[in-house]
Amino acid sequence: MTCGSANPLAWAPPFTWHIRASSGASRPPGGELEPALLLSGNNDLPNPPASLFPIPTTTPYGTQVQVDWHNETTGASGTSVSDEEMLKGKPGIPVNRTWTGVGTVAFTVTARTGGGWWWLNTQNAVCRGTISVLPD
Repeated sequence: MTCGSANPLAWAPPFTWHIRASSGASRPPGGELEPALLLSGNNDLPNPPASLFPIPTTTPYGTQVQVDWHNETTGASGTSVSDEEMLKGKPGIPVNRTWTGVGTVAFTVTARTGGGWWWLNTQNAVCRGTISVLPD
């Protein structure tokens, strides 16, 4: 899936998120492996320069991802929110696992990108999709 985003940094260009959704198994805190909707992704902003030591950057980003989902097979629905990434030279999709149960799942991904932290001049990119979550 692709979805466009304005850049939270006034001097930087808009960009496009490339988000991949897959079916897999993940372990909720204190639990056993369960079927889950797994997200990963990237964008078309340039990579920061490689270095052995941290380089201060003029383009720090923070990202948080929210997934609103509805399992069309079971009728269950919910919302999950990822951990936050902050002060990154290039925004990315934080680890996101959504335990939806087995079935056909319709979902909406909201990638929130901000300047340094996701909540600072937040720009939302919204993607929608459907996936079959299979038993693990």
